[in-house]
Amino acid sequence: MSRSTNHARWPVSVALVLALLLAQVMAVAAVSAQAGQTLVINQIDGRGWPNIDLNITLTGPDGKAIPGVDASQFEVREEDQPQTVTGMALGTARAVPLYIVLAIDVSGSMSGAKLDQAKQSAIAFVGTLGPTDTATLLAFNANVIEVVPPTTDHAVLEQGINALQPGGNTAAFDALYKAAEIVTASPPAARRVVVLLTDGEDTSSVYSARVAGDVARQALALVYTIGLGPDANDAVLTSLVEPGGKYYKAPSETDLAGIYNAISQELSAQLFLTYNSNTRVSRTYQLVSVEVKYTSKDGQVIVQTIRYRPPRAALIEPSPVVSAETTPFTVPLPSGITNPRSNTPAPTIALGGLGPGLATMSVLGAILVGVAVIAFVSALAVRTATSPAGQRLQSYTTPLSAADLPGANSAPGFMSRVVAPFLETLGKRLARLSPKGYKDSLEQSLMLLGPPYRLQLAGFLAIQFVLAIVLLVPMLWWALRTYPNTPAQWVLTSALAIVMGVYFPYFWLARRVTRRKAALLRSLPGALDFLAINVEAGMGFDAALAEVARRWHNPLTDEFALMLIDFQIGKPRKDAWRDLVRRTQVPDLTSFVTAMLQNEQVGSSIGSILRVQAEHMRVRRRQRAEEAARVAPVKMLIPLVFFIFPGILVVLLGPAITQVLDVFGGR
Repeated sequence: MSRSTNHARWPVSVALVLALLLAQVMAVAAVSAQAGQTLVINQIDGRGWPNIDLNITLTGPDGKAIPGVDASQFEVREEDQPQTVTGMALGTARAVPLYIVLAIDVSGSMSGAKLDQAKQSAIAFVGTLGPTDTATLLAFNANVIEVVPPTTDHAVLEQGINALQPGGNTAAFDALYKAAEIVTASPPAARRVVVLLTDGEDTSSVYSARVAGDVARQALALVYTIGLGPDANDAVLTSLVEPGGKYYKAPSETDLAGIYNAISQELSAQLFLTYNSNTRVSRTYQLVSVEVKYTSKDGQVIVQTIRYRPPRAALIEPSPVVSAETTPFTVPLPSGITNPRSNTPAPTIALGGLGPGLATMSVLGAILVGVAVIAFVSALAVRTATSPAGQRLQSYTTPLSAADLPGANSAPGFMSRVVAPFLETLGKRLARLSPKGYKDSLEQSLMLLGPPYRLQLAGFLAIQFVLAIVLLVPMLWWALRTYPNTPAQWVLTSALAIVMGVYFPYFWLARRVTRRKAALLRSLPGALDFLAINVEAGMGFDAALAEVARRWHNPLTDEFALMLIDFQIGKPRKDAWRDLVRRTQVPDLTSFVTAMLQNEQVGSSIGSILRVQAEHMRVRRRQRAEEAARVAPVKMLIPLVFFIFPGILVVLLGPAITQVLDVFGGR
């Protein structure tokens, strides 16, 4: 009886064990499904402060968008302070339409199966776009051609893709630059996307990779680059997509369809959060940390952070200053004295009746009086101007306000609305005609000019061209009037005007770069001493750099502030140090950076390194001063011979010469 009972219970036990195992497997699957959810912050747009827009990609374990997400699942904090989420739009519903540029390489290396497969994959990608999505087709080889302008007609796009033909070299950077210009004209609410496909090294671009990438980032475009085949430069194509975009490597043309499909899924998985920011900053270069927390319906929590630089509108407003109003008062005049402000006209004196000698003397006296007044006003301005020490003390005691910043409350004028865009357009056309070596040299010099990097290559070339025209017109008119029958004189004068117009801006740029390098050299020993004091006092190196940037204001501290920003946004420290060297190109600063990079690898004391480097910089500064003192007599020889010695000879020998002439003349 007991044996039969045991036989009856055995299937029940097995069923219970299987049920428990099945439940455990389902629980593990559920947990793994939750763990497969990912959140990536692609972009943050703070231009419309206090309304901040976040572009987020939220995907499930299958890489697709998670359905049923609402704004209540997100929490946003700025500098550990909660912010109010005001809205959310989903990319799956195309609530935020796309404004996309497809840039396809049609160089000679893309001929054959590469271009055919690229066409098929691009057409399949166009088929995934929504009816409100706008797309543009660019084809590039040595030139960039806008095959299809911005349109929502997908059939026109497919026709343009099928019409692509290979041939020529590769100008991928120019294609990215052109794509960034196109997406800049998109509506503010659209998503700006650039998808660039290339299969080799860039060989024909006018713009460099850094310039094209910066323009794309300034346009707030999400850049997706695809490198086809082994000849694609993976490092350069990866640098073009940072931050927010993504680089895809396609070993062969058969992988293009899957890559375009992955880009389409990622664009569909994007969502857009809008929140109101209540954070205010005291400096324009201060970065604000944003933390986004997402809680899934199953309880999974994902936290991501990003930083952004707020606009001038987020600066702390200055406190109102009460100014006392003065009330005019009058003083009664004694009897017999008339009011000098009466309407009685003053008597006039004619210089013509004084004779030519007195008239000339009167004019010379008026000129001398004017010069004396100008000199007095200049001396008074210099006397009342704040000394450098006073300015430095005032910078510590006076709080920075938004009104103190240049252009804080100024409206865009004629220069920024009309002249600047005209010069930019003109400069871009000139850049295509200028030699590449000359453009590279100018870009290097403009970078060495220092922040705020407002003058770009196109603007500088336009200034050279306009100045050459401005000088050419009057000089050519003078040559035509002075030498009416000498064409050679006309050509020589025109060439001289053009050379002067091109050289003067370049001379100004070279002088500014030289002066900035000299300022960096002057401030380097003191900055290193201050860093060494702070580090030896127990402060971290980054905190010591921040203290130097806060207390001093010179080109070196500006570069330190930019390097700190690179540290804070997550750039590798080695790359940030090398960018500092590239932006300055001062040998002493380069040796300091080399020592710091070696110290980071070895791990020795930073304080001792800073002390040694500061002492070395002081020795170098003393050597440069001694060298300048030895060279000074040689430099003074030219003005002595041509200006000072002739004057001394005239003063000493002038009376004797007149006497000699009188003696010989009398005979």
